[in-house]
Amino acid sequence: MVEATPICKEFVFLCETLGGPLVLAILIRNAKTLSSDKLVSILIEDERISEIATEPSAGADREIDAQGALVLPTFVEPHVHLDKVLLSEDFGFSSSIGQAREIIKRAKESFTVSTVKERIKKVMPLALKQGVTVIRSQVDIDPIVELKSLNALNEVRREYSGRVDLQVVVNPQEGIINQEGTEDLLYKAFDSGADVMGGLPEAEVSIEESKEHLDTVFSIAKEKDVDVDVHNDVLSFGRNLEYFLAKVIRNHYGGRASSAHNIALAYYSDDYASKIIGLIKRANVSIVTNPCTMMTSGGLHPPPMPRGITRVKELLTAGVNVTYGIDNMVDPFNPFGDFSALRNGWLLAYAGQLNARELFEKIPRMITENAARMLRLTNYGIAKGSVADINVLNCSSVADALRFGDIPRYVIKRGNVLAENQSVSKLYT
Repeated sequence: MVEATPICKEFVFLCETLGGPLVLAILIRNAKTLSSDKLVSILIEDERISEIATEPSAGADREIDAQGALVLPTFVEPHVHLDKVLLSEDFGFSSSIGQAREIIKRAKESFTVSTVKERIKKVMPLALKQGVTVIRSQVDIDPIVELKSLNALNEVRREYSGRVDLQVVVNPQEGIINQEGTEDLLYKAFDSGADVMGGLPEAEVSIEESKEHLDTVFSIAKEKDVDVDVHNDVLSFGRNLEYFLAKVIRNHYGGRASSAHNIALAYYSDDYASKIIGLIKRANVSIVTNPCTMMTSGGLHPPPMPRGITRVKELLTAGVNVTYGIDNMVDPFNPFGDFSALRNGWLLAYAGQLNARELFEKIPRMITENAARMLRLTNYGIAKGSVADINVLNCSSVADALRFGDIPRYVIKRGNVLAENQSVSKLYT
């Protein structure tokens, strides 16, 4: 028997997510960052990065040898529906987006604060294990579920304070115009701790009402002085993105607005798509694509099967801020999912045909720097003075990190080690 623990092999991962004892200083040696091929040492003191150098000027209470592996900022999950996680355990799966929406609409009738909270808490350790310590979660607000799911998320946010930073987006999943009482509930949601205004204009019954839906979204957002994060054109025939971009420009919401899915953009003619991409850039809107969920939600489409993502390559080439999310996790939209940022990025590389090095090497930045820009995080990144939210990987290259779905060896939040993932590989000859 040959026993080894090589970097980037088929691993059995063991994870402890309670975190070790607090230390005053941590020194990460032999670290490779995305900005340089040279190995550096990163000194962490008082929850922040105090020094990045080839030779650190000071020691530390604890040292971590990165062994030449990538050291990245914490992964930022920009789009997930935590209120729906694990619903398939009780309500089953679906074959299409429409069917999934109907199943969830029925499921919400039985939601309570405690049951929603219980499901969310089952998946939160997975986020820590995978190095995801910043999350923006959508939460349905409508007359069916009212504020139950929001209240559950607020309780989870309090319990995970210091380990996970959680932003909450109010999501009028069933519509605003055709659901009497939803607009009042949205206002109440902000009084109850919500952070971002969401939207789903295609939930309305007509193009005119979809526009009125977006009018209401921006009216509430401006009144509450919050950012906007809207589901646009989830279905291939959608045409809401152009009006949304016009609203961003007219309301001076550049840098404060994001648009998720945008799948219809892939179906537009090249000329019209080019116009829309130009508007996205002009409006300074962040784009979120969700490859895993939308690839599995198109089961009723005839061949050729759609890939379920937007024009990622063209958007990146145009300089648009693009990120990606897990979207759903073991619910009627997506039978899988575990917060694995790099495995989701690997899937995006295939779905978006990002096979050129200059394209797939942007993927780690999409789920770190780009997502942080979308969430308007401050003091983020691998830089002196930034908050020490750091993942120490196993792999030394982006290609290998994506290829093997790398799980961080060390997950550090505000200078404290939250999780250690040990790798074991036994080869028998």
